[in-house]
Amino acid sequence: MANPKLPPILINKAGSVYYVYTYKNVWDRELKRSKRGESKKIGTILGGQKDGKIRFDEAFLQEHPEFRNYQVERKGKDYVFTQISEEGITLEQARNIKKLYAGATWALDQIVADSPVGEFLKECFPRNKDYKKILSLAYFLILNQNNNVSFYESFAETTRLPYPRPLSPSAVTRLFQRIELRDVRRYFLLMRSYLQEDEDNKIILALDSTSISSYSTRLTHIEYGKNKDDDALPQLNVLFLVDQKSGLPIFYRFYDGNVPDVSTIRHTIADQALLNMKSVVLVADKGYNSVKNINDCLINKVEFIFNVRLGTKGCLARELIDEHRKEFADLNSGDPYVRKNIATAKVNWKYDPRPVEGKPASNSATAELYCHMFYDPVIYQEAANKLTESLLTIKKKLLENEALTEQEEELKEKFFRNDKEKGLIIVNRRVDDYLKYKGFRVLVSDSEKDPVKAWTAYADRWRVEDAFAT
Repeated sequence: MANPKLPPILINKAGSVYYVYTYKNVWDRELKRSKRGESKKIGTILGGQKDGKIRFDEAFLQEHPEFRNYQVERKGKDYVFTQISEEGITLEQARNIKKLYAGATWALDQIVADSPVGEFLKECFPRNKDYKKILSLAYFLILNQNNNVSFYESFAETTRLPYPRPLSPSAVTRLFQRIELRDVRRYFLLMRSYLQEDEDNKIILALDSTSISSYSTRLTHIEYGKNKDDDALPQLNVLFLVDQKSGLPIFYRFYDGNVPDVSTIRHTIADQALLNMKSVVLVADKGYNSVKNINDCLINKVEFIFNVRLGTKGCLARELIDEHRKEFADLNSGDPYVRKNIATAKVNWKYDPRPVEGKPASNSATAELYCHMFYDPVIYQEAANKLTESLLTIKKKLLENEALTEQEEELKEKFFRNDKEKGLIIVNRRVDDYLKYKGFRVLVSDSEKDPVKAWTAYADRWRVEDAFAT
């Protein structure tokens, strides 16, 4: 196929850009010869040099559509034509094309496009296209079961990613070294500006922690402990605040030890209050509902919904459940939406508004707390069936003189006793005590009066759990 014919062309430079013009010759009657007439811009040479590929203007391509199928490159006084395929690439490029896996990353692209993550990363990490590199590494960590970034380079060789070139381990290290604390803080500041209120004009934030395995020996908070990845690596323990509506983290703090201590949560609550976010509700699972944490939320005017532990004898949650057992036995206490039997009790809570370390609490301030109790008979029955099956298995093994496992030995000590007449028997009272609070959950809140809304806010924490699993 013959190449299309270019019109007369001249190259003019303006600033640092070379423009392509065409012109027509006109006859000069006085000089009795042809001369160059008016010129018209038809394109630009890419790359800032006099030689290079020409990007034709759309007006020129409409007049000469035959040039849409060719890439034209200026080399000296010559113009080289390269035919373009239907896919929009040259035939030479088509011969050298590399197939990449793109299905999973395409799905991640759609998720990023529906969130502010990509935009905020670009604003905070624009140098060297670091925002694309960070996003590509995030894709790798999500899609690759092994989170060791030394494997990223081979992953990038076969996967379509936001940053198209693979990064060596040293390049990844340099990328991490360029990420400064001020950039991270700015990113989370932008993320907090994205938060959206629910139908009650509240921003629901989940408070939770996770561990991140690391090969580093130089990080300040790195230590060995109960690792959630079940590997033998040291870990970083991180406490997060996560927007439950989007599942995006908006604040974090490192902490030492396997479980965040009271001071860590206290600082997080205080810092969150200093973020100047209004109408925030913290939602937390068991382990965060201590008296000090509740007091800190009340002092810092941070609303909360905490899941309360039921394991301690004589605790307030157990007392409330015992007081309302008749209500749970009434089928009319069942809610058709959450499928639980519900009862709510108001508690007059006393706390010290200005605590001083080392001094007794004054408890001069009071707050009304709502204790929402939920009972699920299905969960109770599952626990009862499981225990019954285990105890009967133990009894059968003892009759047949079979060895018990370590766990079965513990159950034997807990639920069996020797009877003078019957021998080893199951103590029903101990079984009843063990099952007494199975199927119950208690959520305490200083602000949410509606038990169904409190349950929904707590149940939505699955977004956080899913993010932590990733």
